[in-house]
Amino acid sequence: MADKVIFRDLEVRTVLGNDSWERKKSQPVVITAEIHTSISSAGRSDKVTESVHYGIACKRATAFAESEHGLQSLEAFAEGIARVCLEVTSRALSVYVFARKPRALLHAKYAGVEIYRTRKEVFGSWSEDEAETAQYAASIVSERAAAISAAGVLGDEDRIVVKKLSMSTIIGVNLWERHYRQVVDLDLVLHMKKPTASNGVSDKVPRYRNFRTVVDAVTEMVEKTSYRTVEALATAVARTAIKQCKVPKITVRVEKPSALVFAACSAVEITRSVDDFSTTALNSAAISQAPSAAASACHTPAQAETPVAETAADAESKPDAGMHSVYIALGTNVGDRLKNLHQALNRLNTDLPMSRLVDTSFLYETAPMYVTDQPAFLNAACLVQTKLEPIPLLDELKRIETEMGRDFSMYRNGPRVIDLDILFYDELLMETERLTIPHALLHERRFQLGPLCDIDCDLMHHRLGKTSGALYRHLTTHSAAPDDIVRVTPLKTQQTPLAQSGASNEEHLVLKSLLPGTQKQTVFMGILNCTPDSFSDGGDFSTADKAVEHAQQLIRDGADIIDIGGQSTRPGATQVGVETEIERIVPVIKRIRELNINIPISVDTFYANVAAAALDAGADIINDVTGGYYDPQMLPLVAQRQCPYILMHMRGDPATMTKMNDYSEYDGDVMRGTRFELAQRVRAALDAGVPRWNIIIDPGIGFAKEGAQNFEILRRLPELTARHIRAAPSLKQQSKAAGAGDEAEEGFVDEDLATDLVNYPVLVGSSRKRFIGNVTGKTDAKDRVWGTAATVTAAIQGGVGIVRVHDVAEMVDVARVSDHIYR
Repeated sequence: MADKVIFRDLEVRTVLGNDSWERKKSQPVVITAEIHTSISSAGRSDKVTESVHYGIACKRATAFAESEHGLQSLEAFAEGIARVCLEVTSRALSVYVFARKPRALLHAKYAGVEIYRTRKEVFGSWSEDEAETAQYAASIVSERAAAISAAGVLGDEDRIVVKKLSMSTIIGVNLWERHYRQVVDLDLVLHMKKPTASNGVSDKVPRYRNFRTVVDAVTEMVEKTSYRTVEALATAVARTAIKQCKVPKITVRVEKPSALVFAACSAVEITRSVDDFSTTALNSAAISQAPSAAASACHTPAQAETPVAETAADAESKPDAGMHSVYIALGTNVGDRLKNLHQALNRLNTDLPMSRLVDTSFLYETAPMYVTDQPAFLNAACLVQTKLEPIPLLDELKRIETEMGRDFSMYRNGPRVIDLDILFYDELLMETERLTIPHALLHERRFQLGPLCDIDCDLMHHRLGKTSGALYRHLTTHSAAPDDIVRVTPLKTQQTPLAQSGASNEEHLVLKSLLPGTQKQTVFMGILNCTPDSFSDGGDFSTADKAVEHAQQLIRDGADIIDIGGQSTRPGATQVGVETEIERIVPVIKRIRELNINIPISVDTFYANVAAAALDAGADIINDVTGGYYDPQMLPLVAQRQCPYILMHMRGDPATMTKMNDYSEYDGDVMRGTRFELAQRVRAALDAGVPRWNIIIDPGIGFAKEGAQNFEILRRLPELTARHIRAAPSLKQQSKAAGAGDEAEEGFVDEDLATDLVNYPVLVGSSRKRFIGNVTGKTDAKDRVWGTAATVTAAIQGGVGIVRVHDVAEMVDVARVSDHIYR
């Protein structure tokens, strides 16, 4: 066993990343070092020169810490301390370093890093003397072997430690514990693979090593849960770190200081890795979706393709070999702004050499910055994978800007057709006369940070030592920046073919804020069924003249969108052919446009050919009740035509869906099943190239859901787009009645969504449906107006942006009052 020379709890002052208030200021760092050597010679001779002088080691560690080292991360700092300790003398064979920041977090004792390094790992060899004799090497081989073995588990891993993270939560089985919050203390140890000599020491901290990111996620989870056992809470903490933050392995210790009267605490400690949270169980239980009646047992699309939790290595190696991940900001305030953005996206995907578009943000309308006397901007961001190096990439972006008509002779920060800025390029730090990465002004631009956070809020700005999310929060809450950025959804993306001459493109572009907090009035979609067999008004508007007349009445009543359908999707409806559907709807769309009616028109279809014909005739939006799974050409069409897309949750087809309302694979939770399956379809749309800002989601009231399930969806609408959800209250009551344990139900449900549904605008169509008649006793669908009114009010309370209704005039009155109450 190796001997040790130790200095413990050396406190130094240094600038190292950010303090607990996210400021870059001098702060205390406490260092413990154990230098492994052999003191046999010093023990015999009583000479300090025969050992490692702890005084010199301490002074060098202090000098390094208080120098202008420019480091951001504790990991790189600990590596530096290890190096200066080993440089004291060649007798220092290895060193254990524990560096911790007592002021790293507001609610924790400290955050720290533990590493163990041998002389060979740091310097490449055991001895600086290349002429070291074989006899001398043989004499100390046992000492070196002892130094290696002394590492223990730290021979293969580094550890990031968060000590005594204190939070307040509901925890326990006793009655008073269910009513009062109590403090729990968490110790977290993140186990990380030790860097190899080939990749060297890095001052860049990926998200899975970022203790702030992990602590934020864990804190949000713990403070919203109400577990009965510490065991369940500890498991949930480990699950959050591994699945949400991509930590490969974690040790969690949860202490309840108030649990025992005559003991300091009760505690549970567990160690979990990514293998302990396999996602195969839920995926294998779900069944693939199918459009035909012959496959009526199938109801969830492409389940096997659902992404499973990534390991840290997966997260870093996600881009194809040789590809770089680049985040690009897009902005425009000249001409048809939305067309400009779509054209730029298309060029990035098809005209940028050795590159492909991977992801997009939502869309934002923003006030101009720097030069304020100019039109408002539309801003977005995208993730591109490319083989281009930074400067050639910059040249290509400038080429695209030029070809799209940008005038570079314009004064700086003035109006522009398109602006393409490189925000991040992998984890590269670069500063040249032409290009700075990360973008030099990103930290002060909400119009770039907002869209960027839609794609990834945990991107680390290695020059500032903060994540993109932290930078955005700072601008939002810690500065005088006005609320000058609003997320918007396009409802009309093309100019009316017969628009009056001289009218601007912007006149025919409808951008709406459809999210709680910024939306002030509910958007109404008026239903126009050009069918003989719809459940409510089948045959009423079967001719083009009657249909156009009704569309005009819907507009007078207050409709913001007209939704035209040529095929009934009522339960049990028989499908008609593509040609028949086109014959029913295209003439109506053309007649409406011939009357210079510029209202957004939606086409209710799940056939790609019908959608294409409707768009050619002047429609703007595709309303697909199958979410794109029925016709495999639908999503590519939506991506190509760059139109808004209403993506609904459904199982099977209208003929089979009533038999497909069993959500037992989701523990009977219809909201959980709807979220899971809807997220899969959203992921498929994004992967097909549909911009995030063009997607509107619909939970599918009445589709593969029976009466009580529809009320459950309406009651829990805010959960549809929540980041996490709990088990349904009704299910917990059933579990208790059955005498089953419900510890897991007190926390968030482990869902493994294919993509987050947070911030997607929501449409609800409950108008005149059967479940309303079941509780009101109204058998005639046209008599269900006021029952519908209650569901519209519930939808508005639940944060829905668009309601699809038959009786527009009545529902406008209902919504205007509800808007004043809930918006």
